[in-house]
Amino acid sequence: MIWNRPDLMNRLANLLWGLGLLLILVTGVLMVIRMPFFPVRDVVLAKPLERVQMEDIRAGIAPYIGGNFFTVDLKAIRQGAEQQPWVYRADVRRQGFGSLALDIDEQVPVARWGNEGTRTTSDWLNRDGEVFEVPDNSLGNAGQGLPVLHGPLDTGNELMTRYVRYSSLLEPTGRTIRQLDLSPRLSWSMRLDNGTRVELGRERTLNSADEQVQTFVSLYPQLVGNRPVVPAVVDLRYPAGVAVRYPASPAAASTPSDRKGKS
Repeated sequence: MIWNRPDLMNRLANLLWGLGLLLILVTGVLMVIRMPFFPVRDVVLAKPLERVQMEDIRAGIAPYIGGNFFTVDLKAIRQGAEQQPWVYRADVRRQGFGSLALDIDEQVPVARWGNEGTRTTSDWLNRDGEVFEVPDNSLGNAGQGLPVLHGPLDTGNELMTRYVRYSSLLEPTGRTIRQLDLSPRLSWSMRLDNGTRVELGRERTLNSADEQVQTFVSLYPQLVGNRPVVPAVVDLRYPAGVAVRYPASPAAASTPSDRKGKS
């Protein structure tokens, strides 16, 4: 038996002694790092920011900064930062001793967004087709040249995909899209920078819509020609033709709406 083995008894005693000492040491370390002797003294930005306001960031992460430098919840701080205006993505790490570094990527608006429910100018789309909201006028004049995309909720990604695709197809005409709309009934239309509205119709797949836009591109030289005005509406919803309406003007008043067959 073990009781008759002094060597085994000594080993067991040494093992228990060592485990007890380790437990005391670990407990002591945990107690020390949890004490309020190591507060988070500062939060610094890893890089300069253009639109994100540091006071907004500090207010957003303030509830999660309490406690200790070693035990502070970095995930909660990151999530608090990402809830602030203009923040696309945030990362936080311990830096030095008592300091946290925040690495923030800002939102880059590529289009103004307005859904059928609110249509607010403080809503924008980023490059991923995600809607984000910022305070009114915080974009300044930088937003004036951006296109407007309208559609039901949760269609931002689809609108962004089609905007990029249609813009590429329209390049031969020299025209750009100023507004792309998807109605509640899933009917697509777009307004160009010259004021022409192009009706594409309902529930078109991307491929069939491509064909419609390509038809418009091929007809565009004829639609414009030497006319003093550009078309007000080009309706591509017809299976065997295109309806064109020109604005009423002294030069175009005697010109009825055209109906062109697809070539």
